[in-house]
Amino acid sequence: MIRLKEGKYIIGFDDGYQLCKTANHVFDNGIHMLGTTEPTLKENSLFYDGEYFKVGEGRAAITEDKISDDDARLRTMVAVAMELRDTGICKAEVILAVGLPFSNYGRDKPKLIDYYNRQNRLEFSYEREDYSVEIGKVIVCPQCYSAIAARLGNMKGDYLIVDIGSKTTDVVYVQNGLPIESKSITIEKAMVKWIKEIQREMKVQTGKDMPEHEIMKIALKEDSNLPGAYSELIRGMLREKMCSLELELAERGYSMDYINIIYVGGGALLFRDYAGKYRSHTAYDCDLCANAKGYEFLAGQIEGKQVA
Repeated sequence: MIRLKEGKYIIGFDDGYQLCKTANHVFDNGIHMLGTTEPTLKENSLFYDGEYFKVGEGRAAITEDKISDDDARLRTMVAVAMELRDTGICKAEVILAVGLPFSNYGRDKPKLIDYYNRQNRLEFSYEREDYSVEIGKVIVCPQCYSAIAARLGNMKGDYLIVDIGSKTTDVVYVQNGLPIESKSITIEKAMVKWIKEIQREMKVQTGKDMPEHEIMKIALKEDSNLPGAYSELIRGMLREKMCSLELELAERGYSMDYINIIYVGGGALLFRDYAGKYRSHTAYDCDLCANAKGYEFLAGQIEGKQVA
């Protein structure tokens, strides 16, 4: 969060199809409507427009867009509340910095701005604390590019920035610090699809249903309750997914053997641990919040003369 001189705040929010990220927080994107019944526990509870919700428990189903219902707005309230709570603030005017896939940016930017402007005054309670937020401005940034925006000035030569998300993989080609839009793409391959494929393959090979969260634990090298043999199978499948993505990038004309490559976000964790080969020209920025921080950086540049 960036505080501006007028008492406004820039808050970056990366509304992922699996995880939601601000500059300082990460939470699941799942939403469960409870209606008028107050939840037993305050954790993850949101009260808005006369109804209670649990926000941040599990993963929501993937949809074609995020503006056809109120779910993105509910997640945004939680994200804003988390950032404001860190500094003890409950009432604020916010400049909301959000993102879109690189290839969809120009097409979907006006629709996303309109979505937030339709209800820009938000009165809600999060974990039983009241918040009053006015979204004074919406700044939309391109994903992937945002994750490395602060260091573009130091990037001499050709770079390939790869951001593996939950639904899509964004690939931005950078030449001497400038993104080359004609060489930048969005691929419909990403974590949720890969996990579904691994679940199906594990069912075939073991006859067992593998929970998504246990596969994610293996992917992120966290402690898992799965038997060692199952874990090794999943690791092998993850390596195949990484190899498949790099083969597709090569087929699309990117020279993977010598171009500088930077994997960013959650996907960087996977490639660092499962790509299976070391290359001196490949770097891994494993900060899950990289895009959200980038949104704030870019919004700060736009509002630069007013930064406190």
